[in-house]
Amino acid sequence: MMWLTDGIAFVAATFLFIEWRTLHERFLLSFALGFLCIVVGCSLAPLREAGSFYIGIWLSNSMLPLAHLCFLHGTAAFVGHRLARAWFFVPALCSGLMAMPHMDAQTLSLFNAGCVAVLSLSTAGVLLGERRTNGSETQMLLCTFLFHGGFYAVKALSAFAPGAFVNLYHYSGTMIVISLFEGVLVEVALAMSIAGALRRRREHRVTRLAESDPLTGLLNRRGFEAQAKSLLAKAGKGGGALLLIDVDHFKTVNDSFGHQEGDRLLVALARYLQLETPVDAVIGRLGGDEFAVILPRLDEAAALQFAQGLCSGFGRRVGPQHCGTLSIGCASFGAGTGNLSEVHLQADRGLYDAKSKGRNRPGLGPQNLRGYEDEGPFFFPFAAAG
Repeated sequence: MMWLTDGIAFVAATFLFIEWRTLHERFLLSFALGFLCIVVGCSLAPLREAGSFYIGIWLSNSMLPLAHLCFLHGTAAFVGHRLARAWFFVPALCSGLMAMPHMDAQTLSLFNAGCVAVLSLSTAGVLLGERRTNGSETQMLLCTFLFHGGFYAVKALSAFAPGAFVNLYHYSGTMIVISLFEGVLVEVALAMSIAGALRRRREHRVTRLAESDPLTGLLNRRGFEAQAKSLLAKAGKGGGALLLIDVDHFKTVNDSFGHQEGDRLLVALARYLQLETPVDAVIGRLGGDEFAVILPRLDEAAALQFAQGLCSGFGRRVGPQHCGTLSIGCASFGAGTGNLSEVHLQADRGLYDAKSKGRNRPGLGPQNLRGYEDEGPFFFPFAAAG
């Protein structure tokens, strides 16, 4: 069973190290080092048969808390948290306690198992505190650490139970045998969970690249449509508003100052929208100088006031050298709206209205849109010139 544990840990460490060299994800290196610590510990363990306490027992068992510190660090990196420095002293403290003279098997197991339990349950706590990690593989990772931490907590509490730990030099005792079997199960579960999390992260990265505008980092047309559909399907009380934003005289900006300056203006507008809109707003660049924003829970009057603030605020932000003011078309939608096609068309007519009245202002489209043809369930009828 010990050699099986060693082999699984070696394969997992090798796989994760290769993936880290390819993807440069910090959490992969931490988990690879954790499995490597298990490999070292299991490789040194047979030396206890020769009566070597400090190498076969003390150093071998010291690798286990160190491995779980790596798992804790890797999990924190996976969810984007920074691990407190105090955690790095926990394995050293455990090793120091186990090195005390005249250490018997029961006390050594108490220190070692207790440390592993604390680190494992803390790792589970990191996952529990992160709401975004709701994939099936992350839930499996959470359950694995909860089970593993709970098992080692029981193992620590049963350290002085009769027959639990008889002879560390020959792996005698009920809990020692159960620990070896439990270790194999946990290693397999961890390896499967990390591989699944890695696959899901790759899928999210591909999706993000496919739905992101490379210049501004906002959603592109495809990504905006997907999120708008999702938001509409979940729209509750209050509905929301759609803003269609166009940079006035953008062609003049490009012709007078160059396309590089025009790109800089678009990036400035994207950052401005991210700063000024609520956190639950959906922002996208639909192409060229055309942007769109969905504002949940805003009625028509509030949306018009908000758009007026965007127009005046952006003019002050970029300065007079750009000539790039904003025209914004506004339209509201109520809760339970079937789709946004008519809202898009109404906002587009509002954009025409803003430009016809001199630009650098918001505009409202007509409420009655009969006579305008819709071109599909999610068609953006942008045709206004800059």
